[in-house]
Amino acid sequence: MTIPEYNPGPADWRHLDQDSAAELWVELREWTEWLRRRYDLGNEIKPCWFKHTPMVEELTAAMFAHREVYQAVKTPYHGGMAAWHYQVLWPLVGRLSKMGFSECRRSGVCGFEPDAPEIADDFAEFIANEVAERPDFVRNAESATNAASALTMDQVLDMIDSGRAAAEDPSDDFTAVDIDGVRWEFDDETETYRPVQ
Repeated sequence: MTIPEYNPGPADWRHLDQDSAAELWVELREWTEWLRRRYDLGNEIKPCWFKHTPMVEELTAAMFAHREVYQAVKTPYHGGMAAWHYQVLWPLVGRLSKMGFSECRRSGVCGFEPDAPEIADDFAEFIANEVAERPDFVRNAESATNAASALTMDQVLDMIDSGRAAAEDPSDDFTAVDIDGVRWEFDDETETYRPVQ
């Protein structure tokens, strides 16, 4: 199995560069302060919310969900706005007690000290044993073409688009293609591509 490449979005704090993080901080502060005032959550969401990493993640998710349902292209008669309240906002408010605010004071003194979770000493040994118990070879998507006797036009086009296959004559819709070093030709009878032996 090949893990697909991850393309982080604009709200994935772990992958943001300096400019993107600064921009998101400004947006999140503005939105969070609006949320605290609008829903009278000043006692629940303490002024030091930005120092609480779980709170930052929760508020970021809530902000993006809010934007999704309140954007101008939506009709105000859809159910998204109500759903945001009962599926996002109120469950979030219910989780606030677990966000580490118990040691914080309204005066701005933040008592939040995030845990530094440790990985057990035997992590590497566990992984080595777990991997050793697996079969030596599991056919993955790339090696599957080696055993395949036919591929559809759509499969071949997907491989060309991904760069895994190359068309011999790109101007010919039914040209032969090279997939992983094997030549495949279009078979008119079955309307599939087949490897050339």
